[in-house]
Amino acid sequence: MKINRDQTDIMTAFFSELEKLGKKDKNVLFLTADHGAWALAKFKKNLKNQYMNIGISEQNMVSVAAGMALNKKKVFIFTITPFITQRCLEQIKVDICFPNLPVTIIGNGSSLTYAYHGTSHQAIEDVAMMKSLPNLKIINPADNESSKLSVNLAYKSNQPVYIKLDKGFFKDLNFKTKKLSEGLIENQRDGVCIITTGSMVHEVDEIKKYLKKNKVKTSSIYIYLIKPVNKKKIVDLIKKNSAIVTIEEQHIDGGIGSQICEIVAENNLDIPVKRFGIKDFYSQRYGDRNWLRKVYNLDTEYLKKNILHWVKKSKK
Repeated sequence: MKINRDQTDIMTAFFSELEKLGKKDKNVLFLTADHGAWALAKFKKNLKNQYMNIGISEQNMVSVAAGMALNKKKVFIFTITPFITQRCLEQIKVDICFPNLPVTIIGNGSSLTYAYHGTSHQAIEDVAMMKSLPNLKIINPADNESSKLSVNLAYKSNQPVYIKLDKGFFKDLNFKTKKLSEGLIENQRDGVCIITTGSMVHEVDEIKKYLKKNKVKTSSIYIYLIKPVNKKKIVDLIKKNSAIVTIEEQHIDGGIGSQICEIVAENNLDIPVKRFGIKDFYSQRYGDRNWLRKVYNLDTEYLKKNILHWVKKSKK
């Protein structure tokens, strides 16, 4: 995937959109637990009275945000994903989700983003954990347009929102905002339906081209709103296909693959499903994101060949 680095990165797109909202609405407040980003510099400079560094006290930040939300503030809280989800799970449950407060939780560094930093910084369990919390919405942007939309959806929400935000430069996928607002984007035709979320969306075109060369018809769905997932639309789409493949850069249990299996079972659909994700182990070695994907059997070459192998095998 070739990236034009003159374009805006996904975090700058996100924080630029948040700054626009903050300038219009003084009730928009941004809290960080001593975690910065160069993409935040403009927000911090131009809206210094709406920016607060709580310090290295993530659990306290969640509780402070809850108090602010009770006083009609639109609060966005931000730090590295495992620190704001796993470390703060009890506070998110009790202080935000139980009273159903409209606080937006921004996890910086989706899935394997922090590849070099090791397991402590990688976020492969967050979807399963956060999906289990009542009242909480989960959004997983994949490019700048979906990143900006996530800000606006969170701002308008009357419920808690968790945004699984990536880092870096991503190809513009030219999504239509109206379609994204429905929670997913589909590229529909009969065949094998490939369902993805987040950064793995960018690998789908290459996989589909490979399968087409091998005479396998494909369609694809990008799940943008992981919770609440648009079950009705997914059922309508997958019924038109002969098989389903799910791909996610997160733990295979409790992610979108599990969601799809539940939807298939609950609707008595007779369609085979193959899930690709991070199996039940932690890598003891470190490298960049693409290298780590190979360790977890999530690189494009592995996916192409193994999807084709499964499709041929399932037809026998």
